[in-house]
Parts: sequence; C-alpha cells; structure tokens
Amino acid sequence: MKRTITMVLAALATSFSVNVFAGTPIKQSDLPKSAQTFLTKYFPGDNVRKAEKEQGRRGNEYEVDLTSGAEVDFRDNGDWKEVKAARGHSVPAGIIPAAIAKFITTNFPEQSIVEISRKRGGYEVELSNGTELKLTEDAKPLTEQRGGQRGNRPNR
Repeated sequence: MKRTITMVLAALATSFSVNVFAGTPIKQSDLPKSAQTFLTKYFPGDNVRKAEKEQGRRGNEYEVDLTSGAEVDFRDNGDWKEVKAARGHSVPAGIIPAAIAKFITTNFPEQSIVEISRKRGGYEVELSNGTELKLTEDAKPLTEQRGGQRGNRPNR
C-alpha cells in the first residue's frame, strides 16, 4: 500500500513539474515584432509549427519550431538567442558575423554552420561535422571565466 501511494505521489509530482516548467503555447502574432521580422527575413516561406513563451532567467524567452525542422530561440526583446538549422541545411548566412563566417570558410572549408548561439562575450557554433567552436565576434577563441566568480565579486 505504501509503495502504491509513493508511486502515485511521484507520478503527480512529475506531472506537476512538467506542467509548471513547460512553455506556454502562443501564436506567431504573439511573438515580439523583431522576432516576427527575423523569421520573415531569414526563413521566408517557412511556417511556424509551434511557438512557446517561457520564463527564463532574464525575463521571458520564446521558442519557435518551424515546419522545415529549424528551431529559433528568442530573448524577451525579440533578439535571437539560438538558431538550429533544419537537418541537411545551414543557418542563414546573414546572421553569422562576417569574421566568424570567414574563419569557418578558411579553416573548415567543407563545413557549414548548423547551429549558432549567442553566449556571453561571443558565439558558440556547431559545424556540420559535429565540431563545436566558441568564438568572439571577431573569430578569436572565446575564453570562459572559471571558478564560479560572477561580476566583480571577490572569490571567498
């Protein structure tokens, strides 16, 4: 009996947490205007299959899945945060900083960028062969702060 009650409670807790942390479905027209413009410009003719609004660490975030299979995440202000190309395609060239595009063409001539995300201080890109790179906007290696220090707070 105790085992059954425990199992039921665990199932209810899991169900509740999935519903609480899942995004809220929205219409394409509910996206920020700049996100709508981005989709029209860089994914012309592609339709929104699913759009969700969710609470992120820095405000609302939007997750958009397109019928082609591409996925785009937006920040609260409508700026793109992450773009994943549909299988067999590359991310739109217009969103890739020129220095990074040149770096990839020079150093990985047969590869294309299939995923790009904006990170603090730069970009993280994934190439069609699975290589992942962290680069600044001017295509220098992106170094990360280690040790858990944030901002100007001293380590303790």
